Amino acid sequence: MALKKVKKKDFISTQDWDKEELDELLKLTKDVKLNPKKYRNSLDGKSICMFFYNPSTRTRNSTQVAAYQLGMQPIFNSIKDSWIGYKSESVKDTAIVLSRYYDAIGIRLFPNSVNWKYKEGNRILREFAKWSDTPIINFEDDQFHPLQALTDIFTIQEKKKETKGKKVVISWAYHPKPLPLSVPNSILLITTRYGMNVTLAHPKNFELDDEIINFAKGNAEKSGGSLTMSNDIKEAYNGADVVYVKSWGSRKHYGNAKDEKPLRVPYRDEWCIKEKYFNFANSDSVFMHCLPIRRNIVAEDALIDGKHSIVYDQAENRLYTAKALLYYLLKEK
Repeated sequence: MALKKVKKKDFISTQDWDKEELDELLKLTKDVKLNPKKYRNSLDGKSICMFFYNPSTRTRNSTQVAAYQLGMQPIFNSIKDSWIGYKSESVKDTAIVLSRYYDAIGIRLFPNSVNWKYKEGNRILREFAKWSDTPIINFEDDQFHPLQALTDIFTIQEKKKETKGKKVVISWAYHPKPLPLSVPNSILLITTRYGMNVTLAHPKNFELDDEIINFAKGNAEKSGGSLTMSNDIKEAYNGADVVYVKSWGSRKHYGNAKDEKPLRVPYRDEWCIKEKYFNFANSDSVFMHCLPIRRNIVAEDALIDGKHSIVYDQAENRLYTAKALLYYLLKEK
């Protein structure tokens, strides 16, 4: 398919991209999935540096396989190869040098890698992007997970055909420990850009970042969608077309699991998402989760393995969105 010419472009948050660019990327993803032979070895001779400061299953494997299928050489780097924490190596110097070796650089940087200073991981990625001459891809930082968000909206389009006017519930779930805000932030931003009627459901004290909420409200107004908040599962799930389940930590005690624990423990039973909750949703509603998921803690086996679940299709689509993004960013137009 024909693509417009793009300059060096980073993928740190979907919010950074114009809607038309995201539309083009999603169309490309569909073509990549339907016609894999057309793209085989299309990026032959190019390479991607992959920094993982935290474990990864889907992001690492989907990107590595995508790169191989496109003819690229993916080079994996672990925390032992880090420039973070070494006073002798600055982000600037590392970014400039590595961008002379590689055609793209991907970085995964969770909150624990930056001592739970909110937005610090994202700040480092943006500093890296400032000095790099090649595209920086966010493999998930402490604020955003754009590859997951891209996959999520692609999967919703695939399953529901149309996003505009569909109701999606972004639902908090119980988890034994506080998790990053990156996935809920990202799915909230992308669904509100695609005209969906979004309900953000969570117990009290588990509100998302006010800045992200304001961006989402602006997105919804522009796209013709809506954004509502709810602390009640039955109310929130009523009439849902899509239920996206994900746990996240409380900002009230961000980075302090001990003090945060009393806030989440009371919701251990009610907010373990159950198949019966989908009786409130539409009969053809779908259950989504980015994985990994703690079975019978975050959600019941019956739901994860049941008729509403599309979690494995969702995970498979990570491969196609990764391929499409690499092709979009690196193919000589």
